[in-house]
Amino acid sequence: MSPKTKKILLIIIFVIVTIAIALVLYFVFFQPFVSPPEPPVAPPAVAPPVGLPEVPPALNIPVAPPSVNIPSVLPPEVTVPVTPTVPGPVISPQASGGITSFDTIETNPAQSPTLANNGRDLIYHDKETGFFYSITPDGEKQLFSDTTFKNVENVTWSPNTQKAVMEYPDGSNIIYDFQQQRSVTLPAQWKDFTFSNTGEQIAFKDMRLDPENRYIAVANTDGTGYRKIEKMGDNDESVYVDWAPNNQYIALYSESIDGSRAEVYPIGFNSENFRKFRVEGRDLRFEWSPSGDKMVYSVFNSRSNYNPSLWVVNTNPELLATGRNQLELNTWADKCTFAAESTIYCAVPQNLETGMGFRPDLANKTPDDIYKIDLTTGTKELIAEPLYPSTINQIIISEDGQYLYWIEQGTDQLKKMNL
Repeated sequence: MSPKTKKILLIIIFVIVTIAIALVLYFVFFQPFVSPPEPPVAPPAVAPPVGLPEVPPALNIPVAPPSVNIPSVLPPEVTVPVTPTVPGPVISPQASGGITSFDTIETNPAQSPTLANNGRDLIYHDKETGFFYSITPDGEKQLFSDTTFKNVENVTWSPNTQKAVMEYPDGSNIIYDFQQQRSVTLPAQWKDFTFSNTGEQIAFKDMRLDPENRYIAVANTDGTGYRKIEKMGDNDESVYVDWAPNNQYIALYSESIDGSRAEVYPIGFNSENFRKFRVEGRDLRFEWSPSGDKMVYSVFNSRSNYNPSLWVVNTNPELLATGRNQLELNTWADKCTFAAESTIYCAVPQNLETGMGFRPDLANKTPDDIYKIDLTTGTKELIAEPLYPSTINQIIISEDGQYLYWIEQGTDQLKKMNL
C-alpha cells in the first residue's frame, strides 16, 4: 500500500471513531429515557344540583366498617407491677400467745392495789387525791373510804381488805380499820409489816437503836399483844418478814456462803428448828403459794450473767427444801403472782443486759412479756406481748381467771388484760 493510500485510510478511521464517540455522548447525557406524560385533560364541567339530593331506597346491604390501619406487629403489653400486700400483726383481745391489747382502767397514779373480796374488783390508794377507791374491770370506780390519807409511802393490806398498815416518809405508821373507820398509831421503829391470815395480827421488824434489841415481832392490830419472835441484831438486810399462808413461818433469813450461794433458814413462831435450803445466788425475793407449801423465788449469780433467775422449792415442813427446780426465766419473783397452787403468771423483761441483778432500776424502762408457768410440769407459755410496751411492777389475777391486772412502772397507772 502506498503512503498516500495509508494516509487516506487513517483519516477515514479517525472520522468514524469521532462520530461514534459523539453518538455515545449524546445518548448518555442528552437523550431522556422516559417520555414526559401528557398533561391531564380536564373533566367536563358538571352543573351544580338543584334542590335536595335524591336518596336511594334502603337495600339492607351491610356496610363495611371503615378501614383502620392496624400494624402488623402489635406493641408488647405493658405490665403494671402490683405491690404485694403484707398482712399486719394479728392483735388479740385476749392473751393467746401473741400481741395482745389491754385497757387502762385508772389513769391517776394507783398505789398498792389488792383484789377486793368479790375476787374481780381492785382496791387501791390514789396518790393524787389521797382517797382509797374500788374499781371494776370496766373502769367504774367508787370511794372505798371517805377518809383521805395524803403522802402515804407504802400500804400493806390484810387478807380480807378490812385493814391496812400505812407507812409515811417521816417514819410514822398507822393501822386503819375501814369497817370501823378507826386508826391506831404504831411505833415509828416498826417496819416491813405483814398480816396474819385472819388479819387480826401483824408481824414486823422492831428496829430499835440498840442492835441487841432488834427483833422480829408480832402484835395485835390494835397495837396490843406485842411478842418477840427472833432476834435480828445487825442482820436486818438479810431478814425477810412475810407471814406464810400455812402459818408455819413468819420470815426467812439468808446467810451468804460465797458470792454465788446462800443458805436460807425459815423462821417459825416458836423457835422451831426447820431445815435450811440452799439458793444459787443473792438478792433473794420470793412469793408464797396460796397454801404456803411452795415458794417461787429469784436470785442472781455469775451463771445467770448476774441477772435474776426464777426457781421453785417445796416449803411444806415435811417436804421443806425438796423439789427445788430452776424455771429458766430471767425475772424477779415480785413480778410474779400465783393464780393457783401450781400456776403462776410472771412479767418477764424482753431483754436484760448483763448485771441487772445489781441494778434492778436499770430495767424500769424495759418492756415485759407475760408468761404462764405450770410448776408441776415446769412448762412455760408465752401468753401475751402487750400491744404497747409496758414495764410491769405488780401483777394481780382475778379469782375467776378472766383478768390480769398490773401497775405500770413509771406511770403507776392500772392496766387490765383479758385472759
